[in-house]
Amino acid sequence: MTTTDHHVSKHWDYAKATLDALRDHGLRPTPELYHVWFVYYAEENPEILRVIDAVKASGEAIGEETLLQLYYRYIFDRQAADFLQRGMEDFSDVVENSDASLTSTRDELRVYGDVLGKAEESLLAGEKVAEVIRNVALHTGRMQTTVESLHEQLGDYLNKIAHLQRELHETRERSYTDGLTRVSNRMHFEETLASCCVEFDTGSIDEPFCVMMVDLDQFKVVNDKYGHRIGDEILVLIASMIKANTKGRDLVARYGGDEFAILLPQTPLKDAMMLADDMSKRIAAREVRAKSSGTSFGHMTVSVGVAEYVKGEGAAKVVDRADNALYRAKKNGRNRNFAAE
Repeated sequence: MTTTDHHVSKHWDYAKATLDALRDHGLRPTPELYHVWFVYYAEENPEILRVIDAVKASGEAIGEETLLQLYYRYIFDRQAADFLQRGMEDFSDVVENSDASLTSTRDELRVYGDVLGKAEESLLAGEKVAEVIRNVALHTGRMQTTVESLHEQLGDYLNKIAHLQRELHETRERSYTDGLTRVSNRMHFEETLASCCVEFDTGSIDEPFCVMMVDLDQFKVVNDKYGHRIGDEILVLIASMIKANTKGRDLVARYGGDEFAILLPQTPLKDAMMLADDMSKRIAAREVRAKSSGTSFGHMTVSVGVAEYVKGEGAAKVVDRADNALYRAKKNGRNRNFAAE
């Protein structure tokens, strides 16, 4: 067996082990989850090896959230960096080629200017007008061709730059989006919240804002009874309902597992609690059905904790207060909305 054949064989082994792991853990074979397990079996990243081995040793289930965190921390960031590096190299080529084209055109213009200057001298010296005009016309045609070529090249360069901008925007969007529910992920939530806190603390904004933590009630029971696939469908449904109850600058994020975080700019506590009440009622009233079979799984409820930001407390503190309010809602019977103390 050649070295190449050996590498191909090993990669097929990794692929089989990866699919087996996804199946054994009841996980969907999404690109993100597949990639993490493949990297684990290929032993390409020591941190991924360490985390998964530690979870295995603890006897806990290796859930989707853990794998997605590993993906965005150790794989996607590297892919994004590689993309940015390629993008910068492409952009450098565009700039370099543009500069070369402009330099060439500038030289052509200098030559054309010399031709016009000599034509003027020839006419003043009484040389034959027809010959002078023919010479000028010849160089004018060449100059026109040069300008048209430059126009096409610059148009091509602008298209390449626009393409790079679109790819960069898509890369940024993917890095901030939860792979399952398609709402924002925890990283995006924490970055945005931190910015809001700084703006409020420094006086850049003076309108109150709130943090809302939302947790599905008895979700583990549903997962254990119906399986992870149905659990995933429920998470997607709840995420879409939460999203539908927000507006404008509100940011909905999957914070972890079956917990969601909502950032509510320009929203005092009173309004946030009204939103929580309306959202909870809408979710409780919705019958949950499987997409494929239409089988009913009853109704889901959520518990909610809400905290209005206090100047100077910082992002971690306001999240803790909202989480504590959520814990009180759970402790007091679930399907309740509590404001932070």
